[in-house]
Amino acid sequence: MILSREQKWLFTTFLQSILRRNYLAFTTTNKVFEPLNHCGFSLCTRTLKPPSSFMKHTHLPRGIVASCANVSAIAVPSLILFSFGLCVPGCAVAQPVTPDTAEALVYSTMPSTSAHSPQMAMDGREGTYFKSVYGMGDGDDFMILLSKPVTATSIRVSTGDADDQDLLTNGYIETSPDGMTFTRAASFDAKGVAAATLANVPIKALRIKVNPRTSISTLNVREITINSPSKISHVQMGPGRAWSDLSRAPDLAVWAHKAEGQMEDFWPDATALLYSNGFITPNKVNVVYRGGPGVTDVAATGGGVMTVNVKWAREHPDDTGLTVHEMAHVVQAMSAYNPVWLIEGIADYVRWVRYEPQNFTYRIDLTKSWNEPYRTSAAFLGWCEIHYDHLLVTHLNDDIRFGRYKDSLWKKYTGKDADTLWAEFLVQYKADPKSVLIPPMDPADRPRLLPPVTAGTSVSTVLTNSFNGTGIYRDGANFDVGSGFDDGGAAFPSDTFGSRVTWKDVRFDLGKGDAANIISSKGQQIALTRGKYASLWLLGAAVEGGQRAQEFVVNYSDGSKQVFTQNVSDWYAPQNFPGESRAVKAPYRNMGDGSKDPRTFYAYSYGFALDKTKEVASLTLPNNPNVKIMAITLAN
Repeated sequence: MILSREQKWLFTTFLQSILRRNYLAFTTTNKVFEPLNHCGFSLCTRTLKPPSSFMKHTHLPRGIVASCANVSAIAVPSLILFSFGLCVPGCAVAQPVTPDTAEALVYSTMPSTSAHSPQMAMDGREGTYFKSVYGMGDGDDFMILLSKPVTATSIRVSTGDADDQDLLTNGYIETSPDGMTFTRAASFDAKGVAAATLANVPIKALRIKVNPRTSISTLNVREITINSPSKISHVQMGPGRAWSDLSRAPDLAVWAHKAEGQMEDFWPDATALLYSNGFITPNKVNVVYRGGPGVTDVAATGGGVMTVNVKWAREHPDDTGLTVHEMAHVVQAMSAYNPVWLIEGIADYVRWVRYEPQNFTYRIDLTKSWNEPYRTSAAFLGWCEIHYDHLLVTHLNDDIRFGRYKDSLWKKYTGKDADTLWAEFLVQYKADPKSVLIPPMDPADRPRLLPPVTAGTSVSTVLTNSFNGTGIYRDGANFDVGSGFDDGGAAFPSDTFGSRVTWKDVRFDLGKGDAANIISSKGQQIALTRGKYASLWLLGAAVEGGQRAQEFVVNYSDGSKQVFTQNVSDWYAPQNFPGESRAVKAPYRNMGDGSKDPRTFYAYSYGFALDKTKEVASLTLPNNPNVKIMAITLAN
């Protein structure tokens, strides 16, 4: 399969939009989606840049190539790759791009379904059509944006379903030479058709609207035809974006540009968060900046239009994130504004918990309940996702969207009713307000400072009788394939280690090379040099990959214990775990046949603060033979 750069970019961004709409769960992992690599595609968690030839002819804000949502489980229905091209239901088969071809992006302020997706309005088949889920008002529109202007001799738009129902008869089509300024081209007739003969007029965009102060129950677009010497080679949904009208507030151009970028960057993430099976959310909103009596105090969204109060925007130059909240309402695409508190709470969750948590200031009134809108419910939703169901917002938004929401659903998804959850939330909030949206962290993953050590205070633990393996050999030595540091015929070089290692004023005394000199941890108890010390230090590493959450238990002479949980890096792959330092860097390792493996390997030091008022007696190692200990030191 040979595809141009333009096709690769267009098809890759198309797949991204499919992934976002069809995700099942997403995480913070960064994984590349591999199956298309053999075709020359790279579909990964990064921003994709379109080829310069596309951008040269296309007026697109940066959101047109918005960053990809991280997905760990996906479903791409009915996606077929043919050896002679690429075909997706509702899309034209991709053809080689030439100077006489253009690509089309489809935008809609109205939601639809996979059965009647937006790209079906321009797939060349009269039997398929776009159908909006809800009605269309005079603020809504359906638009085709081309990658470059094409000269058109005529245009035709037919509406209605296969039975000629739901015809659009009170609307019109507009065309634009630049994708920004539009003029009326034709009105729809009684048969639901709008057609115009053009004198080679350049067209960059075409949009469908209803007449002012009118509406229809649903928009069905049967087929859009642009007759032109240039061929439309590919049709796909465009990534979500905003079109702004600054005619009444040109001084807010900088504010609006920043807001557009924020919305467009986070639009795919919001689409994934607010996913419903088979439901295609709007990918367009028209933003107007207005002031005066009767205008919303801050911002409001509905009917394809987001209205921003100019006074608020001027007085709050840093509050452009409010449009992310409003963009969430566009993606929510609710049939009814009920329950208000939860719809607004989810929109604030998208903004504050997901988009800009660093700026989230909780506003929790302890006298109120869990069904308070905006920041209160946003924080509560975030807390419930951390502790109970990480897809809670996705589930609840889906229930609201289809009229299924009821309070009992909280118990279905979390196992507890909302009152019980709220009581638990308040306990944690009262104890530490700043921690309520911080996920629980394993002790081994928590950042910590290493205890200070005064030079000359190190006291080594004699491990001669505790060593149960040989992991350090001289160069050229032959040893058994079942031995070595990794129990697989590889070992550290004694020439690099010598008999002693000092790391940041901590002295580690090592066993002799070619003899027993390491401990494979098997839960054994190691006697320590009795005394009162400020810190305990280990020298060692893991094999067979990093070993996480390993417990080392210090036993004091009074019978008390102190447990330390530590992640241990593999000797070949440092992971910079908390409390871990690269103490020794070996430029190679010795192999059992006398050869050298010329890669770099490491031994790490681990420091733990002790209760210096107590006398140490012993150290219990984790029961994991993949954790290897080379030396143990106590210090002050």
